[in-house]
Amino acid sequence: MPTPAIRAARWWSLFDPRATHGRLYLLLLALRTYSALHGHGYIHPDEWMQSGEPYFGLTLPGIDAQLPWEWRPDHALRSLSALRTQYLAVDVLLGAARRLGPLSGRALFWVQRGNMLLWTLLLDVCVARVLPPQTARYVHYLFGVSTAATTFLVRPFSNTHEAHLIAFGLLHTLSFYSDRTWHTRPGAGWHYGILLAMLAVDGVFTRFTFAFFALPLATAFLHRLATIAAQGHRRPALVLLIITTLALAVCAGSSVHAETGFYTRSAKANGMEVASAWGTRWVVPPLNALRYNAKTANVAQHGLHPRWLHAMVNLPMMVGAANCVVVAMCAWQYVWGAAEAVPSQKDTSEGGSEGDEAEKDAIQQVEDDTPSTSATSSAPHTSPPNLDLPNIDLEPLTTALCLATIALPLLALSLSPHQEPRFLLALCFPSTLLFALHLQSRPLLTRPALRRTLLALHATQHLVQLLVFSHLHHAALLPALFHIDTSLSRLPTRGNALFERYEHHLLYRTFPVPLHLIPHKGRGMFPRVQHYTSTATPHDVVRSASIACDDTWIYAPAWIAPQLSDEAQRQGRVQVVRVASFAGHVDMDHLRESCAVARVDGWRDAFALHKLEVRCLSSTHPEPPPPQPTPAAHHDL
Repeated sequence: MPTPAIRAARWWSLFDPRATHGRLYLLLLALRTYSALHGHGYIHPDEWMQSGEPYFGLTLPGIDAQLPWEWRPDHALRSLSALRTQYLAVDVLLGAARRLGPLSGRALFWVQRGNMLLWTLLLDVCVARVLPPQTARYVHYLFGVSTAATTFLVRPFSNTHEAHLIAFGLLHTLSFYSDRTWHTRPGAGWHYGILLAMLAVDGVFTRFTFAFFALPLATAFLHRLATIAAQGHRRPALVLLIITTLALAVCAGSSVHAETGFYTRSAKANGMEVASAWGTRWVVPPLNALRYNAKTANVAQHGLHPRWLHAMVNLPMMVGAANCVVVAMCAWQYVWGAAEAVPSQKDTSEGGSEGDEAEKDAIQQVEDDTPSTSATSSAPHTSPPNLDLPNIDLEPLTTALCLATIALPLLALSLSPHQEPRFLLALCFPSTLLFALHLQSRPLLTRPALRRTLLALHATQHLVQLLVFSHLHHAALLPALFHIDTSLSRLPTRGNALFERYEHHLLYRTFPVPLHLIPHKGRGMFPRVQHYTSTATPHDVVRSASIACDDTWIYAPAWIAPQLSDEAQRQGRVQVVRVASFAGHVDMDHLRESCAVARVDGWRDAFALHKLEVRCLSSTHPEPPPPQPTPAAHHDL
C-alpha cells in the first residue's frame, strides 16, 4: 500500500456520507459490490481456471479441481506465491464462511469476489491519501463507474492483480516525489524502496508483462534519487538505492525458492520433469512464461489477432472512449506544450487581456468551492511552508508518468500477435488519473459542453459494458454450477455409490467448468460432472447421457438444445426433456443462432442455459425373460 509522504489530517473525510462526494462514492461502491457478489458473468476461462481452480485444488482437501496445463511442472508458467498474495484475504473469508455452514459453491464464489473487492477498497483509500482532494474525488467518480472497477477488478484475473499493483506503484511513486524532506531525516525513506521492491517482484511473478507497465515508474524512482544526489544529498540517495536493491534481491530470491520447491514436489509426485531455468534446478515462472509467449507457434494455439487490435479496439473497450480522447489531448499538450510555454508566460507577465479575464471567470464558475481544486495543490497532504524547500509541481510528473505507463506497454503488447482486451486492464487507472487531472485544466474548464459530453460518454459506455460483461456474458453457467452443487449436497452420504448416490451432470458447449465451485462433488468417480466442448458432437453427448438415463441431466445453451433432442429421438434410447432454464446467457460467438431461436421461442428462452433431463424409454431397459416351465418330476409321470 503506498504511503503518503506526510499523513493527511482528514483524508477519510472523502468517504463521509454526510457530504455529497461521500454519498456519491457510497452509491458507486454499492454498484461495485452488487456486481461483485451477484454478477455471474463469465468473461474468460482464466477468471477461474488460473486462480480459484489451482488455489483451492492445492489447498482444500476433497476438492476435485483440475489443475490447468500452465501449472504443470513441465511448463511452470504460473506463480503460486503471487497467487497467494492475490488471495491474501481468502483464508480469512473462508474461515468466516465455514462458521456459517458447510462450504458450498456459492460460498466459494463469494469468498473470491469478496477478496478482490477488498483490493479495490484498498485502492480507494490509497487514492484518498495520496492525491489532492479534488483529484481524488474525480478519480473516485470516474474509476468507480468504469468497467475496470465494477467488472474486471472484482474478478480474480491475474490481470486484475497486475492492474492493482500498477495503480499502487503509481501512487507510491507520486508519494515519493511529494516527500521533500525524507533525505534530511536520519533513517527516513527506507519504506519507499522496500515497498517498491515488493510490488515489483510480486508484479513480475504475477505476469511478466508487469515489467512493461512498471518501467516508467522505476525510471522515475531512479531519476528522483539522481536528482537528490545532485543536490548534495548523495549519502541518503545511495543508501536508499542499496536498500531497494537488497529488498529486490531478497524478494526475488524468496519467490524463486518457493516456486522451485512447489514445482519440484509436484514433479516428483507426478513423475514429470521440471521446467527449470538455464539447466539449473531453479524454477522461474515469469521467465518460462516469457519464453512461451515469445514463440508465435505457441500463442497461435490461443488465437492470432492483427497487431492494431489493442490500439484500435481493445484500448477503447477497456479504458473507455472518453479516456482515449483525454489521453490524446494530454499527449498533444505534453508534446507541444513545452514549446509554447515560454511565449505564453511572457505574454501573461506583460499584462492580461480581456480574453484572459473572461477565461478566468469561466474557470471560476465551473470550479466548486472545495479546497485545492488544482491537480498540483496539496493543502492537506504537504508539510508546512518552508522557504528553503523547492516547490515540486506534481502535475507535469503525473502527466508524464501516466502517458509513459500507457504508451510503452501499449507499444510492447501490440508486438504480440495474440491480443485480448484484459491484457490492457492495467492502463485503466493511469488513464483515469489523466482524465481527473484534465477535468481541472483550462481546455475542459473553458469548454463545458465538451466536458459534459466526455463525462456522459464515459458513464454510458461503462454502464452498458457492466450490464453485458457482468450480468449477461455466459452468465448462466455459474448459477447452473451452484444448482448442481446444491443437488449433490442432497444425496445420501451412505449407501451404494452407483445406485443410491449417483447423479450424472453433463455440460455441453459452455466455457470450461471450474470444479472447485462444486465442492459437494468431492473426489472420485461418483457422482459425475463432465464438460463437453465443441469437439464432441450431439451424438456423443446423447450416447454418453443415455448410459445412466433417469439419473442424468444435460446443461446446454438454447441454440444447441434442439439438436440434442433431435439426436435423442434419432437414437431411440432416451428422451431429452427440458425441466429448467437459467436465463441471461449470452454467447457472443453464437449470437446469430441465439437470435434465430429468439424468433421462435422468445428472447428469454433463447438466451438461456437449458437443463435437459434424460429419461429412459421403455425399450431402453430389456424385458426380463419369460419364466421357464419347471420340468416334471419322475413321480409325476
